[in-house]
Amino acid sequence: LEILFLYFPQARGKVEVADISTPQTIEHWLSAEKGAAVGIDVTPKRFTDQTILRQLDVVTPISNLYMTGQDTVLCGVTLCQLAGVITAFRMEGFCAAVSIVGQSIWKDFKNALLG
Repeated sequence: LEILFLYFPQARGKVEVADISTPQTIEHWLSAEKGAAVGIDVTPKRFTDQTILRQLDVVTPISNLYMTGQDTVLCGVTLCQLAGVITAFRMEGFCAAVSIVGQSIWKDFKNALLG
């Protein structure tokens, strides 16, 4: 924590909990082989097997039940965030997705012009 306080001295005295994990702690507490804790394996079968693709589709066979998260797209924090956007677009449909993207682009364009 001293490194944190070096860059953010205002955080000193305000940290209530600090948690550190390593591949060894992940392996121990999650019973994860070799410390792996990031979703399902990224193998060619994961992207080519139709059964797996159906199971990981954000649209489920249950009406109005959608999935999102890293394994619906790929592993990793950034792609997990993108999975949420993809799920929202799939829920709202193509036209709503285009409208949302258009509004976002227009807002950014307007802000760039007007400062």
